[in-house]
Amino acid sequence: MRATVWSGRNTVQVENVPDPRIMNDRDAIVKISSTAICGSDLHLYDGYIPTMKRGDILGHEFMGEVVETGKGVTSPEVGDRVVVPFPIACGDCWSCQHELYSVCENSNPNSGIAEKMFGHSTAGIFGYSHITGGYAGGQAEYARVPYADVGPLKIEDDLTDEQVLFLSDIFPTGFFGADLCDITDGEVIAVFGAGPWASSPSPAR
Repeated sequence: MRATVWSGRNTVQVENVPDPRIMNDRDAIVKISSTAICGSDLHLYDGYIPTMKRGDILGHEFMGEVVETGKGVTSPEVGDRVVVPFPIACGDCWSCQHELYSVCENSNPNSGIAEKMFGHSTAGIFGYSHITGGYAGGQAEYARVPYADVGPLKIEDDLTDEQVLFLSDIFPTGFFGADLCDITDGEVIAVFGAGPWASSPSPAR
């Protein structure tokens, strides 16, 4: 398949890479229909995030059609359209049971490195360096989605990709920020920043 890969600081390109495959019973393979570029991808491109390796597939905002599932996945099913949120969450650990999916305790095999860098560990994140698990991202034709019975959101056919793609990251990030501010009807607010999201991964997300 073709995918956008990291080749060093300020260098990415589209290359032929191996197709993803089912590795665990709770995996799914998604055929990508839409993907987005996040402000956080600039951290990788500019070389600010360590542990990137040549050939890493980028992208943590994507959606598509489920084309294969492991035997432990009952939902979603093959043929379902799904949006895939950026954090990879097991659904079973204490954090997931308390809906703190972005700090899942089981999905990041490199949690010790993440804790040293961020002061805490994050969940595994698609296409965002080996500090968050080294998972291949969604700027590709296909993606392997671990714990597919937890994260992906099934999308009805009457909604277009453009209407729902931002549910993968940008919309819930903005909504959470607004929720923290306790914004009420009639208030006027200002948002300052370098794009919709341009900071490092945070457990608050």
